[in-house]
Order: sequence, then structure tokens, then C-alpha cells
Amino acid sequence: MKKIILSFAVIAAIGFTSCSSDDDSSDGGSDSACQTCDLEIFGFATSTEYCDNGDGTYTYTTEGQSVTEDLPEGTSFDDIISAYEAAGATCN
Repeated sequence: MKKIILSFAVIAAIGFTSCSSDDDSSDGGSDSACQTCDLEIFGFATSTEYCDNGDGTYTYTTEGQSVTEDLPEGTSFDDIISAYEAAGATCN
């Protein structure tokens, strides 16, 4: 009987253990690290959400399609957003 209880306790402990990357950030979650940029080129308007993943990568989502890319060496997420704004995008 003790082995069964111990087995359930071990399984429960493993089941409730999470990685630090699973934790919500203290600044309100991942949405606070995201910016939406609107850009119009040749009369075609597009809206793209850019999110800083906090691990040297960022994810952008356009029309429901998401892509994750590495930040170029020496470049911050703010640099990426600034580049889009320099190209004429409006980000918030």
C-alpha cells in the first residue's frame, strides 16, 4: 500500500512541475512584449504582430501565420521595430 501511495505522490509531483519558461512574466504576460505594426505598400495594407520571446528570438504573425526568427547578433527587439517604423510602418 505504501508503494502505491508513493507512486501516486511521485507522479503528482512530476505532473505539477513546470519549467521556468512556462511561468508568466511579472510584467503582465507575453502580450506586453508584443507590438502591432501597420504598413501600406502600393495600396495594400497589412497588419503584423511582432513579439519579443525574451530568448534572443522574436515571432511575427501576419494573417494567422506565425514565424519565429533569431534576432541578428547585436540587434535588439527595439531595433527590429525601429527598422519597420523607418520603412513607414506605424507600430504600437
